[in-house]
Amino acid sequence: MTDRVPSLNIVSSDAEGLFTGEVARCANRHCAGSLASLRTLLEERLGSPVSPVVMDLIGHSTRDHHFLRLGDTAIDMLDPVVARFFQSVAGDRLLPRLQVVSVRLLGCETAVSPGGRRTLRLLARTLRVPVFGTTRQIGKSHYDEIGFNPVFAGVLVEASQVV
Repeated sequence: MTDRVPSLNIVSSDAEGLFTGEVARCANRHCAGSLASLRTLLEERLGSPVSPVVMDLIGHSTRDHHFLRLGDTAIDMLDPVVARFFQSVAGDRLLPRLQVVSVRLLGCETAVSPGGRRTLRLLARTLRVPVFGTTRQIGKSHYDEIGFNPVFAGVLVEASQVV
């Protein structure tokens, strides 16, 4: 028996290869290649029964700043398009309506650069839920059939803990 909160696993379209191959990882996943497809996915889930979930946005990070990417979009809260998107999600109360209790940006080192840490803090402030990033490179071995394996929680850091 586990007290693990289920994950809403949303994988960038260019990172789906992480979960295919010899070992099927993270079987319960959805694909979002853009902010618009992320919005559509969240709205579609409104019609389904909900229980508390952790929303995991999974993808590659950008080279220099280590921002998580959904398709071609880097999740950088100083980008006005990205900031407006998440403000709209917050304004429409999508996360509370879906019982999202936290958000994790699961890409390589999303909490390492100054820009990445700033994005975590601004995203947490905007969405009003805890937001986590990673301090190390991660790969498919960090996932199991449910999602991000809690054994690797040591690579996560919460926005409130980054300077």
